[in-house]
Amino acid sequence: MNDTTVKENRTGNLTQVPKKVKKRGRKRNFEEIVKEFISPYHVSTNRYELESASADLTSLPSYHYKFKKNYLASIIVRPADTESLSILIKKCWELSLPITIRAAGTSCFSSATPAKGGVIIDMRRINKVEHIDAEKMTVRVGAGISWLNLMEKLSDYGLAPKAYPTSFKTSCVGGYIATPGKAGIGVSKYGTMADSIISLTFVLPNGKIEHIPKDSNGEISLDDITGTYGIYGAISEVELSLTNLKTSLEIVGYGFSSLENAVNYYKDIMSKVPDKPFFLSISERKFEQYSHINFPSQDWLVWAVFYDDPEETFRSVSAADRIAQNFKGVRVDESYLKEKWRDISDAEVAIGRTSRNIIFQEYWISNERLLSFYESYINKASKYKFPIATYTISGEEGMSRVKIFGLSDITRPIEFFTVKAFLHDLSMEAFKQGDNLYTIGIVNTFYLRKYRREVVKNRKILKNKLDPKDLFNSYRIVKARMKHWRISLLFTTAKLLYKISFKK
Repeated sequence: MNDTTVKENRTGNLTQVPKKVKKRGRKRNFEEIVKEFISPYHVSTNRYELESASADLTSLPSYHYKFKKNYLASIIVRPADTESLSILIKKCWELSLPITIRAAGTSCFSSATPAKGGVIIDMRRINKVEHIDAEKMTVRVGAGISWLNLMEKLSDYGLAPKAYPTSFKTSCVGGYIATPGKAGIGVSKYGTMADSIISLTFVLPNGKIEHIPKDSNGEISLDDITGTYGIYGAISEVELSLTNLKTSLEIVGYGFSSLENAVNYYKDIMSKVPDKPFFLSISERKFEQYSHINFPSQDWLVWAVFYDDPEETFRSVSAADRIAQNFKGVRVDESYLKEKWRDISDAEVAIGRTSRNIIFQEYWISNERLLSFYESYINKASKYKFPIATYTISGEEGMSRVKIFGLSDITRPIEFFTVKAFLHDLSMEAFKQGDNLYTIGIVNTFYLRKYRREVVKNRKILKNKLDPKDLFNSYRIVKARMKHWRISLLFTTAKLLYKISFKK
């Protein structure tokens, strides 16, 4: 019999909470046990903190917070090192308490949301820079450190990360590893987040500490950890390969009236420019309009950042300029591009601040199918009146992350669910053409279970082996709270009602 009990929370749902544990003649609850090896200042059961920590922090509409409301965690614990993290996880294992690992919580689709209540382990205190080797260009660091803090430390040594997310001002290193890490700043030039990892310190669901090098052939490998949303355990420390700080950063951007020309220019920059771009994006005029006060007049904007030595960046910008002429590109004002680069980490948030609640989906599309996917997006969008927008950033070789926004409000339920239905239709199309979704989390797992059954099957085998109690970041990848047929039925109904309500 385990040492947990089930109680009803304020919403009428059941959540698992610790039983009291008897020792030395008196009963102690889980909070008291934890405070024996972690400072009480870093253990909280405050309801406001629990509500804040039980959901992603990105700008999603309130509808998506149903997981926070229904599966609120019971306690937040913030360990400071691998040893205390290991002890904490072992205690949870012994008491069969569900665990949600989180740091900054800047991902989306309930990537950092509890699905079974229980314990939230906040990793942000495991943030020390353990060692920087300037000669070998490596760093060993706690997984809870923010990218911005790490970059500031590395700059003192003339070093920088090879790849990091556009949300680098607030996101943490471990989160970018646990989520895909396949698109972002530096990825086109240096490879994905996984390509930068030399080794990891990892804590398994039973509390055991494992050191996992890049070439590990053990029970669990780096491939099992990167992009799997913490379902196998917690990343505590990471050793990364680095690059030198460069001396020249140049930005080039062109507007296009033709989607085909914009996409072809985007692809040619990846393949025909001497130095790979440090960052590359294509965006719709509507996205620029929602994200910035001033914006180009053309329908599509393609812009690239080149970051290297002056001679390299000069050659790359010159080549990008020449290629643009082949596709009738109109050069965009340099000051606008500098503003975009300066605000790159805020762009996705800005669209939510300047408009109604945003609903969005992130697609992982082959560059060879990018044009046809965009054309399908435009064709489907023409059937609706609600505002939408899209932008794309380049990822690992041959792939791009396409983010599509629909702007609506849950107070307009028919329109709201029709926006979601529109994004759902594009999701199914992406899978059917051999592509994927970029971010999974709790919300998108049902797509994997329908369209990537072999992947789910293989992940489930290891999950059952390492975490047979299903305590770690449950309902991600191998197990879904939503069923595809129910979602499809809801969205089909929404589209029918929309057609009736908003017919011309």
